[in-house]
Amino acid sequence: MIKGGYKYNPDTLDFENTERSKAKKMLINGLSVLVSALIIAVVVFFAFVLYFNMKMKNERMRENEILQAEYEKLLKRKEQNNAYLKELIKKDEIIYKSVFKSLPDNSVFEEQNPYKRFSNYSVKQMIKDNSSRLQSVRKRVKTLDVEHLEFSKLIKKDELNKRNIPSIQPVYNYNLKYPVYGYGKRIDHVYKSLIVHPGFDFAVPEGTPVFAAADGVVEKSGRKRGLGKRIVINHNNDYKTVYAHLEDLDVRKGKTVKKGQKIGTVGMTGKTLISHLHYEVEYKNKPVNPVHYFFLDLTPQKFATIISESNKSGLSLD
Repeated sequence: MIKGGYKYNPDTLDFENTERSKAKKMLINGLSVLVSALIIAVVVFFAFVLYFNMKMKNERMRENEILQAEYEKLLKRKEQNNAYLKELIKKDEIIYKSVFKSLPDNSVFEEQNPYKRFSNYSVKQMIKDNSSRLQSVRKRVKTLDVEHLEFSKLIKKDELNKRNIPSIQPVYNYNLKYPVYGYGKRIDHVYKSLIVHPGFDFAVPEGTPVFAAADGVVEKSGRKRGLGKRIVINHNNDYKTVYAHLEDLDVRKGKTVKKGQKIGTVGMTGKTLISHLHYEVEYKNKPVNPVHYFFLDLTPQKFATIISESNKSGLSLD
């Protein structure tokens, strides 16, 4: 019996041996294993890539959701802080106006391009920085709110005291059109000797209205040697003001007066060279320079001018 595999070939009219050699079988088997391994490797690779792509995509989605949630929280905090800041601006204006009689000027804090520093920021970094700044602003807002409450209490407490401090000129001289003669050493126009002038002289026409420099009670109203007709107002906080050489006395002793209220008119009574108002400010019964008590009536420039003008003349009008 013939072993192996045979096949009849009609062209050669012979039986041909079709059995493969052992080496050829091993080669075919090896190639089959290799191809199978490659196919499995490709399948595993694509499965691995797909799995990790999905995982990274899910992680990005979760990260985006977290960032979106944080961003929405920051927006809410920003809105709250904006509301706090608007309230603070209003309170700041009230305080500034109450103390300085004007609105605050914040133009010096403006930048030409305040957003330039954000041009190279990543979204993550911007959110992180904004979150940090908002936390800082929130703490500062709370601190300022407490400070504002304390300051408001002080303002309310000192409101009466503020109105009782002399702070305006006793005659209308905002444009500084009237000559002024200041406090300090001056030459007496009668005796031609050096004297200490304890007040401030406004060379204004007769009949010019005279106003109370602060709230208070009239302590004296009448004549005094040298000063002529004069009024003394006690402001109940160690301050007193004196208005001398008056013509008309519109208030009597014991009368309560308000800052800016007309109390009389300028005259030439008493020892005087020309018609003028002699004005004194006393603190704890000692005369002080009245020019330092015009701070609500003059701008810094006009304040400097009136100081300069009052120091020019060495003559006293009293």
